[in-house]
Amino acid sequence: MRRSASSAFVNQLVVYATAALVFTGSIGFGTVWLRHEVSVAANRNKNLQGRIAEVQRRLDQLTAEIAAAKTPDNLIRLDSSMRLGLDMPRQEQVEHVSENVDLWLASRSGGELLNAGARPVLFRLPGGAP
Repeated sequence: MRRSASSAFVNQLVVYATAALVFTGSIGFGTVWLRHEVSVAANRNKNLQGRIAEVQRRLDQLTAEIAAAKTPDNLIRLDSSMRLGLDMPRQEQVEHVSENVDLWLASRSGGELLNAGARPVLFRLPGGAP
């Protein structure tokens, strides 16, 4: 049994229309998936920014607490409450540093290493990490 030309044309048209519909649907599905991924990434980014802000606030708070603990009045109060008998440093004991303190300490503790181009280790933690 032979099919007529119009029947073959209709079959081809249905196949091409179905293929075009599947292709368009896959593009739409891909677009929705990409938009979802962008939304998930944006939410993750927002959460990370919130966590970073919280850590920064905590760091600022700790910095303020450390600064308050290092004030001369607080140190004198702690000295008297713990009965340590410490005195204020004399003027000749004070050395003012205007440069980077880490480099200054490194040059004081291992100047030959610093001058030779090696990287000095200032502190070593108990676990072995510098």
